[in-house]
Amino acid sequence: MARKALVVLDERWNSALTDLGLKIARSLNCRVTVAALKGYPAFSRAAELGLETLPIEDPRRGLPLKAFLSFKKAVEAVKPQVVVTIRGDEMLFAALLKKRHGYKLFRVHGHAKGIRNTLLNRFIHKRFVNGVVVSSRRLLNDVVAPLEKLLIPGIVDTSLFSFSQEARHRWRRRLGVPAELPLIGVVARFDPVKGHDLLFKALHAVKNQRWKLVVVGREEGVSLRQLKELAASLGILERIAFFTDRVADLPGLLSACDIGVVPSKGSEVVLRAPLEFMACRTCLVATAVGALPEVIAPPWGRLVKPSADGIALGLSSLLKLGAERLLELGKAAQEVAREKYSFEALSPRIDRFICSGVRNGQ
Repeated sequence: MARKALVVLDERWNSALTDLGLKIARSLNCRVTVAALKGYPAFSRAAELGLETLPIEDPRRGLPLKAFLSFKKAVEAVKPQVVVTIRGDEMLFAALLKKRHGYKLFRVHGHAKGIRNTLLNRFIHKRFVNGVVVSSRRLLNDVVAPLEKLLIPGIVDTSLFSFSQEARHRWRRRLGVPAELPLIGVVARFDPVKGHDLLFKALHAVKNQRWKLVVVGREEGVSLRQLKELAASLGILERIAFFTDRVADLPGLLSACDIGVVPSKGSEVVLRAPLEFMACRTCLVATAVGALPEVIAPPWGRLVKPSADGIALGLSSLLKLGAERLLELGKAAQEVAREKYSFEALSPRIDRFICSGVRNGQ
């Protein structure tokens, strides 16, 4: 009989945690069903990936009983040997049904707020959770200390995100960037925590060096107008290209960049954009927040303080190398992405951690 897993992705946003949950689902060597909120990114993305999907109710809206009953219905439909959750509500629901249905329960922890160290949370983890996937060592605390753990800062699909010389030339022509001019890129939603203001101030400090910046992201807590006004006040607007719509060939654009920047003031507990830059042979400047210090390293990476001055120092140290040398160093970043953070590297480990016991009849 084929073993079955139910992966519960009840995030409302297309967050890095949602992305990690989907990639964990794709890594499991068994029949996988994704239970997600219908009409939200996790549900549509799972369907696009060809994964079986089931709708569940949002536990943060309406009566909790309604959400619990929809989760119970999903469990009864799938009859899984493994349940994987990414949030506390569904972990509690899964704990309540675990004894009756006899599955193993795994929790993915990747929220920037950390793991709540409460008596209830410690009890649920100790009594019902078989293991946890943790995205950063910074999340480790007494709640998960006694449990089996797998550390996964992020996963990058290197069949999609890989360096393309043709795309590099095409994008640089489109942006009007000659081969010898370093192109800097940032991919992040327009939100205060993502630190676009720090990056712009840092670029103002290095405006005498040669560079062009491309900014990719959707408007959330900060508008495009606000970013353009800030750039104009710093005298760097004419050196920046903005993309607020979905970029169809994002791997190609990342291949065109010589330096990727992650200027976050916080968050980055699950890594997505940094690993995608790396896979596309791009050097990085990243602030020392979240899981970034666990991944970014010389010679292709610069880990800096989350300040304009810190980012400026990191950028200056890479910009002075020139585009040709940066591309050479980017090859090392690409190797790290492939060897440590790709599906090929991580899928067997994830599958063994979550599914090996149920395949052995345990």
